[in-house]
Amino acid sequence: MLVRDIMSSPAITVSADTHIPEVARLLRTHQISGMPVLDADGALLGIVTDHDLILRNAPVREPRYFAILSGYIPLNLEEHRHYKEQLRHTMAITAGDMTEPGVPVVAPDTPLEHAMELMLDPAVTMLPVLEGDQVVGVVTRTDLVRLIEKLESAL
Repeated sequence: MLVRDIMSSPAITVSADTHIPEVARLLRTHQISGMPVLDADGALLGIVTDHDLILRNAPVREPRYFAILSGYIPLNLEEHRHYKEQLRHTMAITAGDMTEPGVPVVAPDTPLEHAMELMLDPAVTMLPVLEGDQVVGVVTRTDLVRLIEKLESAL
């Protein structure tokens, strides 16, 4: 089975300059957890998710530092990384501000097993499906659960 057999198409997308309230409205209206963010030419920049919106509105937790001379050294690098990510999301005005490059992608002819392997990573909740450099769909966890339900009920 291939990605094209289960992907949701066409994908609901936003442009990089879409404001955060509109992103939230689209997620709620379409009852989806994320969507691809495209540049002015329609090329994929990344994705924006409900997690990004929640992170944007969550209380910011400052990491613990060790003061030495006139500088501060974070005690926990993971806390510091999370703090920087929270600040970036909190200050975001548009979908492009929240988007990080490097999101995993698949092609329509990608074997479904490969997509499932990518989605074993808890951080990967959606895979944009690219044909060339154009987004033609997405594979979400819901798409996979729908397939699993169909396969399990056939037994």
